[in-house]
Amino acid sequence: MKLTPEQLQAYDRDGFVVIKDLFSPEEVRALQEDADVLATPNRGHPDANVIEKDGVSLRAAWAPEIDSPACAAAYRLPRLLGMVKQIMGDNIYLYQSRLNYKRPLTGDVFQWHQDYQAWATDSVPRGGHKDILSVLIMLDDTYDMKVGPLQFLPGTHHLGVIPPFYDTETTSYALHMVDDHIMNHLQKGYETFTCMGPAGTVVIFAGNLVHGSTKNTSPHGRRNLYFAYNQLDNKPTGQSGRKHANNFIQNPTPEHLTFVSDDELKTYALKTYAEAM
Repeated sequence: MKLTPEQLQAYDRDGFVVIKDLFSPEEVRALQEDADVLATPNRGHPDANVIEKDGVSLRAAWAPEIDSPACAAAYRLPRLLGMVKQIMGDNIYLYQSRLNYKRPLTGDVFQWHQDYQAWATDSVPRGGHKDILSVLIMLDDTYDMKVGPLQFLPGTHHLGVIPPFYDTETTSYALHMVDDHIMNHLQKGYETFTCMGPAGTVVIFAGNLVHGSTKNTSPHGRRNLYFAYNQLDNKPTGQSGRKHANNFIQNPTPEHLTFVSDDELKTYALKTYAEAM
């Protein structure tokens, strides 16, 4: 699958593009089932997980691909990685990955921010929309504002990196965010786009696009899987200027990404979870 000229123009203009029907129901189910395992002590690297302020609920599982064959396949599928390479070219690697869990009633806010605000602090030189970007795969049906869906301010990637406020108090994970005063100004000039859709919906978005989400006040969970891709000539140039929650925030082995078979995720799904399907 390739992005159309219209989709590429939308990415340049808005800083994101939404793609549906990229994954089969079997593939989505495999990602969901692996996500359930990642959220337990049975995960191979439980120290890669971050807990909410309540001390119980899981907030995020970093580097999920090291323990999840489904995640390890997903970010290198030709139909997904091929679209990323359309935007960025071939000389890229997996910079970062995480699975954010918005647990029912306890999933906390993700403040308005640009991902590159943190990545710049981590000494990544460039934050342009073709230098470094993220791919979101929604693992749960998301149609209700109460679950805290991801929201964008389309076009804000054109502003470049906004000087961040480092918030160490709001949630269990310190975050470089857009100051409230600046956000009040931005929300008067930019419309808000809310990411809604069925499980398996994919969104490609720029590192400087302003985004965030509210708390989950519903009885339903909302899980978002993220893969961040970076140019190999845009690797961090030094030590991070912030304290990371664990040792899995950045990929320690940046290697040129190649495709796996486009059937790899489906084969794993049918082999591992056939009875559940």
